Amino acid sequence: MRANEHASLLEALSERLLADYTQELWRKVFLGPGYERIRFERETVTFLCTDTLDFDWTPEEIGRTAARHDGRVERCDQRCVLVFARARDALQMALLLQRSSSYSLRMTLLTTDSTSAVFEHEDGERRLAIGPEAREAGDSAERLPPGSIHISAETCQSLGPSSSWQPRAARLASALQGDTAVTLALSPRRAAMGACAELGLA
Repeated sequence: MRANEHASLLEALSERLLADYTQELWRKVFLGPGYERIRFERETVTFLCTDTLDFDWTPEEIGRTAARHDGRVERCDQRCVLVFARARDALQMALLLQRSSSYSLRMTLLTTDSTSAVFEHEDGERRLAIGPEAREAGDSAERLPPGSIHISAETCQSLGPSSSWQPRAARLASALQGDTAVTLALSPRRAAMGACAELGLA
């Protein structure tokens, strides 16, 4: 990686940390002994963006549950953003969150190539996406009616034929032409429970 490209990515990481995290974390990353070992990697991931989960979940519970699905927490405040290596895991997590929520959530699944920073943290290495993808997923979720899961065209392609993953308990609220993206409408309890059962999550 060229020096100017690395410097640009460091600047993007700095902006991300200052915008979404504490100044204390920024200081540990940029002023700590691990600064020289910060690296950047490209990966294909699926972002799951949802409304805040503060009423039903603690950040620790979200982190542990995401890890069981091979995922990680990007941010968890007024909006929760999770990242998964596989689209199917992201969908399962979305259905689980909808099932366990006391109110109807708005969610977006977005599969895309993303640049992640990898840096040392107190509990080992931490990965953090530094591109605009998380914000794009959040903007998409903001436009949805409550109880909806929007699945992007790229995520649909990763999931394969809809007959293999679309829960019967979910109502197809909308679809783009050519079946390239879909929005599932679920109730937070009965319909989502049936959806989770179909995927072996009940």
